[in-house]
Amino acid sequence: MHFTSGFLAGVVFSALVSGQTVSESVRGAATDLLDASHILHFLDIVDALGHVSVRNPDNASEFFMTFAIAPAQATSQSIVKYEINNATAVDLPFDLNATTIPTSFSERFIHSEIYKKFSDVHAVVHAHTQAVLPFANVRNVPFVAQISTAPSVGQHAPIFDFSGLPKKVLVGDTLSDFLVRDELLGDALANTFEPASDVVLMTNHGMAVRGPSIRQVVFSAFYIMQNAQVQLQSLMLSGGRAPEALNAKEITDCKTTADTSLFPRAWNLWTKQVDLNPLYVNDLRNGAPPSATGF
Repeated sequence: MHFTSGFLAGVVFSALVSGQTVSESVRGAATDLLDASHILHFLDIVDALGHVSVRNPDNASEFFMTFAIAPAQATSQSIVKYEINNATAVDLPFDLNATTIPTSFSERFIHSEIYKKFSDVHAVVHAHTQAVLPFANVRNVPFVAQISTAPSVGQHAPIFDFSGLPKKVLVGDTLSDFLVRDELLGDALANTFEPASDVVLMTNHGMAVRGPSIRQVVFSAFYIMQNAQVQLQSLMLSGGRAPEALNAKEITDCKTTADTSLFPRAWNLWTKQVDLNPLYVNDLRNGAPPSATGF
C-alpha cells in the first residue's frame, strides 16, 4: 500500500473479491498501475490509445492492466486481472459490484507473451509514440542510445515488422492492421527483444517496452521518446549521418545510475504533477505521496 507517515501501515486491504482478500502488495501494484497510466498520458507517451501493465506481485502467472479505456481515464474500477498463459480476463479486483468484465484491449497479448517469455519482467508499456515511428519505419538508420537517461535503448533497438513474419504466424484471416491480437503475434513480438535492449520498435505502429518494475518501465518509455527526438535532431544536423551509440560500458553505467537514483526522483515529480491535474483520478492513492518502494 503506497502511503507514508505510517498511514495504514501494515494493514491488509480488506475488500473481498470473489472470496479472496486483496493484499497490500496487490493494492500497491494497482496504485502504481493507475499512476503509470496517468503519467504516460501526461508525458505524451500515450494518447487515447496505448496501455501499461504490471505483473501480479502475489502470483507471477497473472498480470494487471485496465480494460479498453484511455489511460488518462483509468481508475481502480477499470483494473482487470489477467492470466498470463492465454491473456484471459479473470476478474475486476477492485469493483465489488461487477457482474461482467468490459471489453479488453485486443493487444493484451503483447503483455502476456512478454511476461511469459521473460520471468524477470514485471511491467510492460505499449505505446504509439510518434517520435519513435521514423526509426521503426526506416531500417537503414538504427535506433541507438544517444542520451544518458535512455540506456534501455541499447546499442541497436530491434524492429518488429509484420511484413517479415512467417505464414505460420499470420494464419487465417489475420488483419493487416499491425495490431498484435493473438498469442502467435505476441510470441513473435516477445522473441524480437534482444538482451541489450528493453524496447522493440514496431513498424507502422509504435513500441513495446519491458522493465523490472512499473516505475522503471515508465522512466524508460519517457526517455526512449526523448532519445528518439535527440537522435532525429542529430541526424538533421549531421546531414543524415547516423550517430554512434553509447558504448557498452557507458550503457551499463548509465543504467546503474538510472536504476538507483534517477527514476525514483522522476516518479515523485510525475505523481505530483498528475495529482494536480483533475483529469487524472487515482482513487487508490487519493493524493497521498507515493511510497519509496514500487512495483
